[in-house]
Amino acid sequence: MKPPHAKCSLAPAGRLRSAALTFQHSGASHSSKWRENNGHHVDYDQRPDIFSGTIRYASVHAHLGSTGSRRDDLELLAYTLIFLIRGRLPWQGYQGDTKSFLVCKKKMAATLEMLCCYCPAQFKQFLEIVTNMKFDEEPNYAKLISLFDGLIEAPASKQIRTDGLSRLDRNVEDCLQI
Repeated sequence: MKPPHAKCSLAPAGRLRSAALTFQHSGASHSSKWRENNGHHVDYDQRPDIFSGTIRYASVHAHLGSTGSRRDDLELLAYTLIFLIRGRLPWQGYQGDTKSFLVCKKKMAATLEMLCCYCPAQFKQFLEIVTNMKFDEEPNYAKLISLFDGLIEAPASKQIRTDGLSRLDRNVEDCLQI
């Protein structure tokens, strides 16, 4: 799940008409199972030499080679949404063979205040909850969703800035036609 896979509906001047974004499967998936066939959570494992995902949006745990879990999916979602609001993330711009290491280092050093400084307060709360979750902890999805209830109003009554949407790897005109 990352912004280039987002399907959006834009109004003039880069503003959302609604609070709905959908992410579509692109065919190339980095997903992993968090639950075994018997219903138990997968075991924790760490292999620092193995990375799966998109460096920009991956959780810190993914950079460190940890087995993925729901916690990591929610952290990725937070980075994706913050990107869509801010238009960039603090760890963008690194190049070369050490890119993953430098991005991970920057993510680990980033404070929630710095990362969420141009976002509504709910994003900081969301990220704080998610980054403090244990590997096999079941997320309280109702609580996480409810954090954003105050941000979502009738489309005509509140505009949401989406500077990041204009930076997606596609033409904004394509979004306008959806």
